[in-house]
This record gives sequence, structure tokens and C-alpha cells, in this order.
Amino acid sequence: MRWFINLHKLEKKTILLMLALLYVSILFSFGFIYWDIANDSQGEFFIFQNDVNMNTKVEAFRKSLNIPIYNKEFKDMVKYLISSNEYKRPIAKLEAPGSSFSANIFAFDKILGENWANYYYLLFQSQGITHISIEDLGEDKVSSKFNSNKLKICFYKINEEEKYKDFKSYKKSDKNKFEKVDSKYVWINNYTLLYNEIFRKEYFYYPLNFYFPKLIENSISFLDDSPLVLRAIINGNFKYPIWNFMYFSAVTMTTLGYGDILPNSMVVRILVMLETIFGVIIIGVFVSCLFWNKKSNDS
Repeated sequence: MRWFINLHKLEKKTILLMLALLYVSILFSFGFIYWDIANDSQGEFFIFQNDVNMNTKVEAFRKSLNIPIYNKEFKDMVKYLISSNEYKRPIAKLEAPGSSFSANIFAFDKILGENWANYYYLLFQSQGITHISIEDLGEDKVSSKFNSNKLKICFYKINEEEKYKDFKSYKKSDKNKFEKVDSKYVWINNYTLLYNEIFRKEYFYYPLNFYFPKLIENSISFLDDSPLVLRAIINGNFKYPIWNFMYFSAVTMTTLGYGDILPNSMVVRILVMLETIFGVIIIGVFVSCLFWNKKSNDS
């Protein structure tokens, strides 16, 4: 009982401060434990609402590729890729001499299609790219299944003083209006037919928002490691953000229980019960201390 006598001698403010610190310490401790369990179990020990889990995967995708995902349209496109079966496609990373990368990722089942075309269009658009130029490096059959041409695509930003208009193409003599940003090597299926159908020889700089998606839709090569990262994310190779579980710890300890994150294992359920009990006891003691009149008790 000596500890109780010593506690009784403490000032009311000191006791309240100690209880508050204990409460916060337990909250953060359990949050770290939940976070560690979630990452070790790849999230299987918890049940997440779809938006919570999806936002976590989108953020992991963004960080892995170090790309900006600012606007809602681009974010929705990434969500669609994650929720689709694109990660199941047979792909291979092959050495491609002369490429801007040591190796390119190729699809061997079909051309990339509209979804990947829209994804790459939105990706480059978010980086401020407005136009592209194309250099045909000739027929290059990476796979016997495709009659492909190797292209070098250069990406440009139009100068600020030049008013950008959608679908406006420029001639090579207008090069002073553009700033080159990047270049990529891609392999396009049936490029000759595609070129004759949509391109005009008198122009050199083509607007990103029409010609680029058409090209990538017929590509058999990806422009970066996005498909590999997508597959890794779907397979659970990512870290859950710690603040999700600090939030879960807070709503558990305060007995709010919103239900957007739920325990899905006996271990986590036991921890949740313990944290709830600690939370109720500490809050109860804290409230009783608020109304504790030390002078009347001492008399």
C-alpha cells in the first residue's frame, strides 16, 4: 500500500499528467504492435474496408515508382490497374541494346491496350509533358508473335509563352518553342499501318493527349517498371503505413470502433481487448481524479 500512500501525496495536476502520459504511451505502444503484426502477416490479421486497403496500395505504388499522383483521374486509373487482372499478364524484362534502360519489360500475350495507354498518358501529363516526337528505328521483332517496330519517343514541354492548344501539332522548325524532357524506346505493333492512319509527315511535334495513347495502346513494351511494381503490390510486397494503426489503436482505446479496420486473428483480438480494458480503466481513474477534492479527503 506504500505506493498508494505516495500517490495520495501527489498534487492533483501531477496525477492527471501521469495518467495522460500513460494513456498516450499505451496507445502508441499498441499502435506499433498492430503495425508490426500487419506487415508480418501481409495484412491478413486485419480486415480493411476497400477504400483503406486500396489507398494503402496506391500510396505504396506511388512510392515504389517515385511518381506524383496528384489528380483524381490518375489516382482512379492506378486503382483500376490494381483491382484488375493486369498483374497476371506474362511479361519479361529483356536486354534491349540502345534503350534508355538496361532492359525493357515486354508483354508476350497481347499489346498493352487502352488501360495501360491511359495510365502512361496520365503519368506523363502529370509531369507537364505536352508533346512528343517519334523516330522510327525500323522493324525489330522482339517476339515472333508481333510485327513490331522499335521507336524512340522524345517528350517535350511547350514554352510558357506559347499558348498550348489541345491536338495542335508543330513542325520541326518550331523547335525553339519546346524543351526536351525525356526519351523512351518502345516497340509498337503494326506501326506502319498506325502511322499512315493517324500521323501527318509535315509535322514533327505531336500533342501528347491524342497520339501518345494511340501509340502505347499498340505497344508490346512497357515504359517503366510499373507492371513489376503492380505485381509486387498485389502479392502483398509493401509496407502498411504506421499511422493507419495508430488510428486503429486510438479508436480501440477510446472504444469508438468505427469498423473501417477490424481484427481478423485471435492474437489481435486479445490485444484489442487488453487495450480497451486499459483505456476504460485509465479514463475512469482520470475522470475520478478530476472531481477529487484532496483537501476534503485529507480532513
